[in-house]
Amino acid sequence: MRSTLIASAFAALALAAPRPQDIEFDQVDAAPDAEIYTPPTNFTKRDILEVADALALKTKRDADCAPQPAGSGPAVNNPDTPGNFLAYQPFIDAANNAPTPQGYTQAFQNLQASSETTSYLGYKTLSTYGPILCQEYCDQLYGCEAFNIYFERDPSLAPAAGCPNPASFTNIKCVRWGVQVNSATATNTGETRSFQVVIAGSNGYNKLAAPNPQPGFTGPMELGGAINAPNDPVTNTNTYIGYKFFAFGTGSGMVQTYEAGVEACTAACTAQTAYNSRHPPAAPAKPNVCNQVVVYVLSDENQPQGIYCSMYTESWAQDYATNYGQYRGSDYWGVSQAYAYTNATYSAQYGNICAVGGCPDGSYQGGNCGGWGCEEAR
Repeated sequence: MRSTLIASAFAALALAAPRPQDIEFDQVDAAPDAEIYTPPTNFTKRDILEVADALALKTKRDADCAPQPAGSGPAVNNPDTPGNFLAYQPFIDAANNAPTPQGYTQAFQNLQASSETTSYLGYKTLSTYGPILCQEYCDQLYGCEAFNIYFERDPSLAPAAGCPNPASFTNIKCVRWGVQVNSATATNTGETRSFQVVIAGSNGYNKLAAPNPQPGFTGPMELGGAINAPNDPVTNTNTYIGYKFFAFGTGSGMVQTYEAGVEACTAACTAQTAYNSRHPPAAPAKPNVCNQVVVYVLSDENQPQGIYCSMYTESWAQDYATNYGQYRGSDYWGVSQAYAYTNATYSAQYGNICAVGGCPDGSYQGGNCGGWGCEEAR
């Protein structure tokens, strides 16, 4: 029956489809050129003085040789040369043995150049070469579609006439992008201004596509992690009503794929509402309604274990998606591919609760009381 319905739907689309639409370039040609960004190195943010100027200005020269913030990567100083940095085996091994974070595919591996392309979204330095740490940094920003992690050779002193080629140290950089990256975008090999900056162990990763929409729900809404929901800010009631977990596998109650887990999660939300209705609490309380479900992959040390499915009586905004993972003993349990779906009937009347910084105008302030609409506040 399901295959018949799908075939009928495709037949209707074929009959109704307009002629192929060509790309119209009038507005494309009129728009300014896209801006290509190169992530900054750890040089100081001012031009290096010419040698003659530096010699004439001793006090300025002394300031130029100021110590720079130390990197956290391993020192490469035997000998301390760009070539030795590029050939350093621990960098090569780190890049070649790095895990691909859940929810991403690897775009390139162990290059001696970083990406430079459009839609630059900032960078941070890491304490260790960890793609999973970089994935969490990307996921925390809505619109991040890719990231690049690499080792960078930087100067320990601001290069100038008095210290033209200071000793180096290593920064481990995580750069996030709003567009996907590939080996063709990895064209930034560093720079030379008496001191030579070079890049090693450069890996790039692209985010997987969002899951499909689900019948009876709006979404998916991309989240930076799992929701940490407080009580309703108006009624002070707890909106969290529990969770389901679907382990990856072929047995009863298990799912084989992420997409199947999303379907199981939204179905569980609907089933929970029906169960609560059949087993109501004592009057005057009313049964809880599952109005938002948050679905994500839960991984143990980057090994996916299954689909975690949290349920709420009200829908929460992206600002509350602040659980990026946590330790359980010595094991790190990571959150990836987190998305929220909201009951379509609910979302037609109420928005997402947002009572923290950065909320858009018109955010719903809470007061729904388990989906029953008491003490509404908009």
